[in-house]
Amino acid sequence: MASLPAFSDIDFSLLPRRSLRSLGIAVGAGLAFGAWMALADASIFASVVPQVQHDMVAEAGPLARIAWFARGALFDEVQLRLIALPLVTWLLMALTKRRGDWVHWLAVLLTAFVAYPLVAHAYFAGLDWSVLAALREVTLHAAAGVLWGWLCWRHGWVAGLLGHIAAHVSLQPLLSVL
Repeated sequence: MASLPAFSDIDFSLLPRRSLRSLGIAVGAGLAFGAWMALADASIFASVVPQVQHDMVAEAGPLARIAWFARGALFDEVQLRLIALPLVTWLLMALTKRRGDWVHWLAVLLTAFVAYPLVAHAYFAGLDWSVLAALREVTLHAAAGVLWGWLCWRHGWVAGLLGHIAAHVSLQPLLSVL
């Protein structure tokens, strides 16, 4: 009988793998992705931006929203990248008896496209669904999950968390002006 992979086989790192370089990549990627999200919501997806986002922008300033979403980013990253991603990676290794980048990529994709909607089910239940709304969720939120998952896998969990928070540092002020 083949043995199960050791948890250490998934090569998970809590701390940044390449110190300041990993943190710089995370911040840069997060800031750029947050700007992309704001620009996409102001143009391509303007007609399907959820009402809750309009309400939050109208009721709270950018700093208050950054603080609110930094807390949410921490909860998301604990659930999705600290717990779900390593578990999915380990399960894929156990089921396939294989290792390699493809296992990590599949785990990142499953976490972004399956685990995230399960964690954010209340948000998804409140959306007015259309093809454009679904496209918005894939190109903004699922793609962000892939980016945070990649940062976590290649640069460490703290880098994924920092990238996620950095996205809100650029996104929230831009939502107020675009």
